[in-house]
Amino acid sequence: MGLIRTILALVILVILLHMGLVYAGVEPGTNGLTEVVYSLGALLIAPAQALLNALPLTEEQRNVADPNNFYAVAITAVAGYFVLYLLLGVGRR
Repeated sequence: MGLIRTILALVILVILLHMGLVYAGVEPGTNGLTEVVYSLGALLIAPAQALLNALPLTEEQRNVADPNNFYAVAITAVAGYFVLYLLLGVGRR
């Protein structure tokens, strides 16, 4: 269980690093590390984007949780992985 929680923590860190690179305006082709972070970050936030597309949201809610907004999708992904992280630790003593 500890290994899965560690992997989820690293997933959260990769997504946050991806958000930071996008915010700072770093191009994906700057070096090998940025290419890896951008491609892995895009893979990890894809389930959150699919979830936001599938939810029946009103027009007012779509302004907040726009599935085309990178930051809304990334924050949704981080929140989802964090909830999984917390749920895996519920039964521990």
